[in-house]
Amino acid sequence: MRPLLILTAAMPALILFLVSPNLRRGRMKGWRARLFAHRGLHDPSKGLVENTLPAFEAACRGGYGIELDIQFTRDMQVVVFHDDNLGRLAGDARNVCDATLAELRLLPLAGVDAARIPTLREVLDAVDGRVPLLIELKTGRKNAALCQALMDHLKGYRGEYIVESFNPLIVRWFRRNAPGVVRGQLVCGRDGYRGAVGAVPALLMSSLLFNALARPDFIAYDVNAPRFFAPRLQRALFRTPLAAWTVRTPPLLRQVQARGEIAIFERIEP
Repeated sequence: MRPLLILTAAMPALILFLVSPNLRRGRMKGWRARLFAHRGLHDPSKGLVENTLPAFEAACRGGYGIELDIQFTRDMQVVVFHDDNLGRLAGDARNVCDATLAELRLLPLAGVDAARIPTLREVLDAVDGRVPLLIELKTGRKNAALCQALMDHLKGYRGEYIVESFNPLIVRWFRRNAPGVVRGQLVCGRDGYRGAVGAVPALLMSSLLFNALARPDFIAYDVNAPRFFAPRLQRALFRTPLAAWTVRTPPLLRQVQARGEIAIFERIEP
């Protein structure tokens, strides 16, 4: 009976240890309340497709930071594209990781003939430090290699950037191998992981119980998820710097910025 009582008493402390972020909050100085255009300032009706050079150029001209997504092609080229699968934007049944860069270049996006999947190098050259970048690393077959490839691309890049991922092992890679880079843990409600991981991992990830592995500098959370407790806990207990995605209305934008959170927005002009 006594061991059970000890375990029960120790459980709150254990949970706090597991969900605690990096408590060196000074690393986020200057990033709070910033605005990031989600996958660039995209608007298909104007020919501006998400995660393409024209959408990024529009964000630069507006003075907004850019949130973007990276992953590998089959021939290990780092491209900027969100979905694992090409179906939604390119009408192709393959996954990005199963196509070469040359093959991807042939696919127009969202029916816009001039819209093509860019490489990370092309994006870095085009942005050229004009606005900050929020770079999401997608989970794939070679996560550590993608992390290293990103750091290789960023050598000598003169602009500001921070990184994030849904995969706590990717965030952990930066903790271990690039500790000077500000790192964020993406998180959504438990239902948001449906189909990607099992029920138990979904519960653990949505509760941020893997923070002990990565000790993220900030938490990027789904601001539209109902009954989502984890960000509130982070805000209340640790004063964790937060980034809210995806903000789509002016009232929500005002709320997010009033709390000093990074706002990742789309479909509105702040």
